[in-house]
Amino acid sequence: MISPCHSISRPRVLQFVTRLGLGGAESVALSIVRGLCQEVDFAVFAVRGVEASEIGHAMKHELRTLGVPLYCGPEWPLKLGGMVLAGLRAVQVSRNFRPTVMHLHTEIPEAAYAVMIALCPDRASVRLARTIHNSVYWRFWPRLGRWCERHMVASHVACVSQDAMSAFTAHRARAGTGKLPEPPRVIYNGVDPPAARAAPSFKRNQPLRVLYAGRLEPEKGADLIPQILAQTRPPPGGAQLTVHGAGRFHSQLAALALRPPPGWTVRLLGVTARLRDRMANFDLVIIPSRFEGLGMVAIEATIQGLPVVATDAPGLRETLPVDYPWLAHADDASSFAATLQRAMAESDRWAGAVSAAKAYATARFDFRKMCLSYARLYRQDAFPR
Repeated sequence: MISPCHSISRPRVLQFVTRLGLGGAESVALSIVRGLCQEVDFAVFAVRGVEASEIGHAMKHELRTLGVPLYCGPEWPLKLGGMVLAGLRAVQVSRNFRPTVMHLHTEIPEAAYAVMIALCPDRASVRLARTIHNSVYWRFWPRLGRWCERHMVASHVACVSQDAMSAFTAHRARAGTGKLPEPPRVIYNGVDPPAARAAPSFKRNQPLRVLYAGRLEPEKGADLIPQILAQTRPPPGGAQLTVHGAGRFHSQLAALALRPPPGWTVRLLGVTARLRDRMANFDLVIIPSRFEGLGMVAIEATIQGLPVVATDAPGLRETLPVDYPWLAHADDASSFAATLQRAMAESDRWAGAVSAAKAYATARFDFRKMCLSYARLYRQDAFPR
């Protein structure tokens, strides 16, 4: 819990997120709040409000439980004036909360911040922290991205992966804004290890329980799932794919659920705030992403002892050891199907491969290490000693 006594020595950090809901950036922002709320006074500005979903409501409830103020902006498209409205709201929020640090997560919050600075240049005196959450950055509106970058010259930047850092560095060079106050750094997202569980080992006379969890969008490769299943022969007991997610390919996967390939069944269960708890009900996780910032589902699954079939996509390849046996080519349904087929046939290798991947993930994606790194990003000498 946050201490009720707000010492003037405590940093006041205003987290900007796109919205409270399904998304890796929002989850990371809340995990930082959770990990540092004993040392930092936080508030969260959800630029586009709260998603009407189980995850959105759960995040809102968690902030309320932690005593962290939540400010919401208007739900309005960026290209139809929403950016200006979000910037005006950001001015109000920053004056109300009086942060010593503003921390931006992803492009829409960056756009809101840039408009705020254009309208009220005095807001630029507040220390600015940014986390770059994707290996494809400002692709949807590069010209706007360059304009925003010119309003964020004095940024203190963290990237969630080496691939995300490469994307940011290239974007910064295109914007022509010169050097940062300090070089950008990689701060890997942290995951608390769960209680120990036995490594999965499915029985060949029972259905193999397969999980896909994430947004049903092109970057996640959700549209490749029908092709993957059509090219993958399930084990003798059959296989069941459970999809936890939402997005533009929902109708395509709903059609797949009605007419799955032979030996497969498909369930669409929507998003869940309890994904981590439910992972124990599965034998294997598939992640056919084209690109990621950092593949958090791969990390969560590995730490829980589940084998993962993934791709070598930017931002995802950093979550698993370089010699991990079940990595397919990104954006290639045939390659993924062949890799999934091989993983099914090699269940006797699961325990060893998962053990090595779990040791790798536990060391690299340590939750406390992440929190300490963000404490330094917020300026460590501002913390009580």
